Parts: sequence; structure tokens; C-alpha cells
Amino acid sequence: MPVAKFEIVRKCKVCGELFKAKTIESWYCSPRCSKIAWKRRKDEERKMQRLDEVVKKIPESRDYITVPEAYALFGISKETLYRLIRKGCISSVNAGQRQIRVSKDELMKLYPLRKKALTKSKPVAKLYSLEPKDCYTIGEIAKKYHLDDSTVYLHIRKYSIPTRQIGNFVYAPKKEIDNLYKEAKK
Repeated sequence: MPVAKFEIVRKCKVCGELFKAKTIESWYCSPRCSKIAWKRRKDEERKMQRLDEVVKKIPESRDYITVPEAYALFGISKETLYRLIRKGCISSVNAGQRQIRVSKDELMKLYPLRKKALTKSKPVAKLYSLEPKDCYTIGEIAKKYHLDDSTVYLHIRKYSIPTRQIGNFVYAPKKEIDNLYKEAKK
């Protein structure tokens, strides 16, 4: 990946240190922080998979569910559920030691269902105005952000930014270009 010709100062998403990003995609100050972030993402994905498996095993017809099932279904912590039971906000049934069941209907009224983190939705197609008044030319982008034309073309291809050619000029939407280079110092 070519190095940017402008300076981007970002805050590392892991350790919080300020650093100079070498590329547009740099979000972490070091390889160590990058590995930590990758591990956190993978752990979160595994956790969501386990919760999804628990949710699949819950029968739809059951009115009262266990505390771990409620956690998997609503994303509410055990402590919060027990506090709600003690306060009398939700009804519960004690079927023996470690067998507390809570009302699924009452929890549905209080909390939304947990969002499915692993379900990939199709991206929504964006509508662009590719009229020259709403676009920059490649030369204007290069001049405004202090880049080479080849770097601009590379970023346009990499980020799938639509273009339109009229005569000798290639136009790219201002909105997308400004969003791409928003952290760059002019």
C-alpha cells in the first residue's frame, strides 16, 4: 500500500495513543495493537455464535426461560435480571436450586431482542449524482489533497468509488471523496 503524502493523526482504537497514520486504513499504532484488536473481534464473534446457538434451542412456546437463556436472547446481564426479580419488575418462578425461570413476555416488553451480530445484510446501494457540478475531477482531487493522480486512481479503485468520464476528464462524487480524505490535512 502506498504511503499517503499528507499527515493523518489518529487515536489508536486499542491503546488510545495518538499516532501518525501511514495509510488511510491505519487504525492502530503498532502491530501489537492490531493483533489485540483482531483477537477481540474473533472472541466477540465466537461469543455471539455461542449465544446464537443457545437462542436456537429455546422453544417458541415456552413462556418462562432460564437466566442464561434470557441473557442470550436479550443481552441482559445476570446481575440485571436478578435485580429486576428482587425489585418485582418481572415475574419469576423458582423451580429449585439454580432453576429460576423468568417471564419471557415481560422481558419482551422491557427490552428489545439482542441484535444478531453475525448476520450479514446486503449493502444498500448508494445513489450518486455524477453530474460535473456534484463531482471533482481527478486533477482537482490531487491538487486539493496534495496527492499524485495515480494515488487518486488507486484509492478510487480500492474503495469502489464510482466515476464518470466526460471527454478527457474523469469525475468522482464530491461526497465520497471528501468522506475518504476527511481526516487529511489540507
